[in-house]
Amino acid sequence: MKKLLILFVCIYAFGFDVCEQRENEALAYIEKHAVGYKNKNFNLSEEKLYKKSFSDCYDKKNKEACLYIYNNFAIDGNFKVESNIFNFIEIMTFVGLILNADKDKKYKEINRLIALDSRNKTSELIDFVLSETSDAKAIKTLKLLKEMNDFIIYQGYACPLYYNDKLQSDIIDMPCACKRNTALLFKPDTMRQVFLNFKLLCDKYKDSVSCGAVGELYENGKGVRIDFKQAKKYHGLACDGGYQLGCDGYKRLMGY
Repeated sequence: MKKLLILFVCIYAFGFDVCEQRENEALAYIEKHAVGYKNKNFNLSEEKLYKKSFSDCYDKKNKEACLYIYNNFAIDGNFKVESNIFNFIEIMTFVGLILNADKDKKYKEINRLIALDSRNKTSELIDFVLSETSDAKAIKTLKLLKEMNDFIIYQGYACPLYYNDKLQSDIIDMPCACKRNTALLFKPDTMRQVFLNFKLLCDKYKDSVSCGAVGELYENGKGVRIDFKQAKKYHGLACDGGYQLGCDGYKRLMGY
């Protein structure tokens, strides 16, 4: 009981980042599979390995190949073996699909995080191409692809279901993925869901950045009515967790 009390006090005093451990695990997970795939094909040149990984990921749904691609492009930014940006968009979309569909429960949240990032980078690539091309057919195809890609991102299914102006559960199966998902939902028609997700991540999981986000939302009336007292409270929780922007917000609202 004493140990639990100490842990409880530490969480409140120093904060807790629901993503810190998961991010470290994700990097190790990516490296393990990406390096493993490369080692299995050590006799291939970089260009041939890329083509094989593309085929293995796309045609054979090989997770190691997909993670090799993700590591090569999304993390290392190595684009020299592929000059066709449409191929990038296609394969990064597929990487997200494969990892989302992976059945390994142990790495469910990690796969979800990588899939989210893959889809987010796909959207960025699409936006870049749309800003550069005047080809009507390409624009139509890319807009449709972006709409489908964004729909999956904005579903936010890493978080509790949102219905009738409330979350349907106070338990988050994948808190880090929910946090990352929520950060991508900042649109006028999803701000209420953003507020509820971050509030749950703060109230139940003591995530300091989420507490700060709730403070900002209360302060600016985004997804909730303006309430400076509540804003100050949540900025304070964020500050207690070591989040400097929370401290700044608390100081800004000292009169409330």
